Amino acid sequence: MEVVAFQPVPGHVEELPDDLVKDLSQDQEILLRLSLAVQSGSIPATTACRRIGPLNHARELICLVQYLVQHYVPTWFVIRQHNACTEGSKNVYRSIELLRGLPQDIQDIIRPVISRNGYWAHPEQLLLAMVADEDREIRTAAIQHIRAAREREKEGQEVRKFTLPTINFGAQRYVDLIDWAAEKVTEPPLLRDLSVTELQGIAAAPLRVSAYPVHTQAVERAVRDVTEASLRVVGEEARHGRITACIKHRKSVPKFNSKRDVQM
Repeated sequence: MEVVAFQPVPGHVEELPDDLVKDLSQDQEILLRLSLAVQSGSIPATTACRRIGPLNHARELICLVQYLVQHYVPTWFVIRQHNACTEGSKNVYRSIELLRGLPQDIQDIIRPVISRNGYWAHPEQLLLAMVADEDREIRTAAIQHIRAAREREKEGQEVRKFTLPTINFGAQRYVDLIDWAAEKVTEPPLLRDLSVTELQGIAAAPLRVSAYPVHTQAVERAVRDVTEASLRVVGEEARHGRITACIKHRKSVPKFNSKRDVQM
């Protein structure tokens, strides 16, 4: 049955490349399709027929939908699309940019959450993004910060303490997410092996940093599997056996929406 047109909810969710959409899980693809539909005011029949749960007419959901399509969903897919470690700080900045477009009462709720999870706004992560930036001025600033950090490290050999920074929610560029003068700046571990000559060379061209992911769902899935196995069996061998059995079962039955999915 075709869904009639409705009043759209403005948002910032964008279309994704086909190759990235193919890599999404079923739930993630549904989230993307529905978010785009909410923004457009019409739902294609192919999307409407997908099983998404019962309809709820509560008016309070309007606020939730606004937050989803204007901040949460676009931020989620930005991270999925730009997932290299040199993009982490830029993703945080994009999230803050989107946050500024929401009502103040929602901003007051979300800001503390971003602050508590502001690991990618740490000076080390910002420097990773800066050395790979296309802007020569930004790369030059990164070189200066790294050289100063190396000089400070010569004075003391204590283990560096990773402390969450105070985030500047009014920043107009990702490099201004923190007050560099107020934060204790340390060199990113990925750059510690760079010689002085290599470091200076960053001014001429962006550094090609290994594309370590900013976030992997596989890690979260592994943590969940280990936790569930630990609650049900005792001992490392038994835990490992349960986990490998679960993985094997998932491969043999990748989806289980109905009895037809069971392979006999």
